[in-house]
Amino acid sequence: METQTEPTIKVKTTYTDAHRIAQQKYREKNREAYNKSQRDLYDKLKQDDEWRVRFNARSKTNNFKYRDVKRMKVLEENPTIVFKGRGRPRKVVDIPISI
Repeated sequence: METQTEPTIKVKTTYTDAHRIAQQKYREKNREAYNKSQRDLYDKLKQDDEWRVRFNARSKTNNFKYRDVKRMKVLEENPTIVFKGRGRPRKVVDIPISI
């Protein structure tokens, strides 16, 4: 016996320029309401530890990439520049040697 399955309806969801423009117009007209909803969303998300860890990791990698791009622009303009190492210098501990 063959089982008949209901045909699945494929919903075509694409993000077009019309959608983007409509969103931008809505946000411009309702700027305070949109900003409040975004603030509320981020306040809610910040309480989730997993989201916060992922967000911080993404931020760290993106900040590193951005710094690298800025660094490359500076080197293209003036290749004689030498960048110093990042971070705090290591402590040098003098250990007295007794013989």
